[in-house]
Amino acid sequence: MEFEIRVEGAEELVAKLTKLEQMTRVKAVIAAQARFIQGKLREYPRKYPMSNPLIKSNDRVRRGFFYHLNHGNITVPYKRGGARSERLGTRWAIEMRNTGWTAVIGNNASYAQLVQGSKQTAQHIASGWLNVETASKVYAPRVEYEIRTALEHEVANV
Repeated sequence: MEFEIRVEGAEELVAKLTKLEQMTRVKAVIAAQARFIQGKLREYPRKYPMSNPLIKSNDRVRRGFFYHLNHGNITVPYKRGGARSERLGTRWAIEMRNTGWTAVIGNNASYAQLVQGSKQTAQHIASGWLNVETASKVYAPRVEYEIRTALEHEVANV
């Protein structure tokens, strides 16, 4: 006596589960949103240079500025990307971790923490430079929405 059990559609089900497990669309959206945030962080340095209100309001700063200007230590107008510049804007980089589930956005310029990081100086705050904490608060809803939408599409199209 013999009997046979046959599961129809098992190959198709395994293929769908494999596709769902990979979540390629969601990982692509995570990478795209990381590039979006990176672009926003790179954008803000373009607004600089702005006039320094300290030169007008603080005599010590004004005298120091003109001392260094007269001795050739600085030039006016400020030349962005000069020989000593670390090019803050172009040093924002993305590293994908955890097989595409985590995107880390960072900057290795020595002064990045003082301009756009957690140790941002009062002058950079006043000049409107976007810092990492503000970027995460402002753009988090959009990033979460995009990832949630991709996840819903991924699950719906399996």
